[in-house]
Amino acid sequence: MEKKSKGIQSVEYAFEIIESFLEIGRPVTLGEAAAHTGIAKSKLHKYLTSFVRLGVIKQDFSGRYSSGPKLLELGLGILGKMDIISVAESDLQLLRAESGEAVALALWTAKGPFVARSLPSPKPAAFAMRVGFYAPVTASATGLCFAAFLPETSYAHLLDEELGNNEIARKCFIDSLTKVTSCGYAERLLPNKSIPGAKAFASPIFDGSGDIVASMLLIGFEDEINSIPHDTAIQMLKKASIKLSSCLGYKTSTLKDN
Repeated sequence: MEKKSKGIQSVEYAFEIIESFLEIGRPVTLGEAAAHTGIAKSKLHKYLTSFVRLGVIKQDFSGRYSSGPKLLELGLGILGKMDIISVAESDLQLLRAESGEAVALALWTAKGPFVARSLPSPKPAAFAMRVGFYAPVTASATGLCFAAFLPETSYAHLLDEELGNNEIARKCFIDSLTKVTSCGYAERLLPNKSIPGAKAFASPIFDGSGDIVASMLLIGFEDEINSIPHDTAIQMLKKASIKLSSCLGYKTSTLKDN
């Protein structure tokens, strides 16, 4: 019989705790965290105290705990090594030049779509979606894009925050995802005071396993006279997304560009 190597139990506990907070996806009390992890409150509190100091876990004014900025920083560092952002750079630059609109690349986090790269519009009155901006799932093109290709468990907690018990709004949101999966892109055609740009389009980026790993965006269209037609913009966006997905190992034969 093969002997199982001994490890450091405290390290294993630490990762179990971190994974638990990512699963929960919302601020919780010490008692709730203990119940979820199965670790005694007195023992868990010591881990959380260290995690808060390191920025791995954060504690709000009410004493509740949630995943901290250090996890996002580490995650983006790993993604950077996977070259998702750097590989996308040339495609983003070309898309901006061809479309004349602002472009961005968003990644998925427990808090929703996170803008990791943004290039402003080349137009005189240029604007850009701020790097570090978290877009709402239900009211943004990138949010719809991610939700269409992710399991519902990944964003259920965000639906609760954004839509509450509004069953009609929830049904409209779920119904809209069918169009996104069939067309291969998501759109936001109405201005939203919390999101830059009058309109936006988003297309999914897949990796070699077929999982969505990013969303490419075209944002702006403030000037209808000088903006390109939406159909043209969408074709440009999908072409760039297909190319990037191919670079990440996705079989492009399963992607539609029309």
